[in-house]
Amino acid sequence: MGVLDKLKQLIEEAKKQRFSTADFMQFEHPLAQQTDWFPLNSGGTNFQTHQLDQSDGDLLVFKATTGAKVFAGIFTGVGVLGIVIPLMVFAHNDFQDWGMLLFAVFFGGIFLTAGLLLRHFMTMPRVFDTFYGCYYKGRKKPDHTMGMSSEQKHAVTHLNEVKAIQLIRERVSSKNGSYHSFELNLVMQDASRINVIDHGNHTAMVADAQTLATTLGVPLWDAT
Repeated sequence: MGVLDKLKQLIEEAKKQRFSTADFMQFEHPLAQQTDWFPLNSGGTNFQTHQLDQSDGDLLVFKATTGAKVFAGIFTGVGVLGIVIPLMVFAHNDFQDWGMLLFAVFFGGIFLTAGLLLRHFMTMPRVFDTFYGCYYKGRKKPDHTMGMSSEQKHAVTHLNEVKAIQLIRERVSSKNGSYHSFELNLVMQDASRINVIDHGNHTAMVADAQTLATTLGVPLWDAT
């Protein structure tokens, strides 16, 4: 193990130790003592990326906010301009510097790819189907009529296995300062966790978590 790997391991252990001191005893549940209290997914955003949609009586769906779509769209737009503008200059001005053109297109391609990937993952629905009693992440609804395939079983969580909703806070450092991001996790009966969303709007996160906990009939463990 190299020096960098050891340093990374020490940092991760320090983070786990710091978050494991959360006052989980306040939740008065034996499973809370077995559950980890450090962030499941490191990082996050300083704005709200998802909101809970209750328009369908049988579904609770976390959907991407307009802000999240605009954020991804900025990267996509920069990427498109980074590709189109150099090509237009090349075509209309008899520009012969192929190296510069390829660099510009490559640079634009990076932003375009990043924007498309951001939009793909940010807009991927997180669905709680209370009719069939399952949670899944994705645009394709599991085929309950034919029985779930092996692949679907790994992607679908049965709601009766969810024992609590966990909210935790993480301080994220960036070049422009630091901010708090809030993480919503499902706590399973074996104390394992499944991350659902992670964003920076505390008020919206608590409200959505409370709605979800009430609907599923499980406690909300708010350690934020």
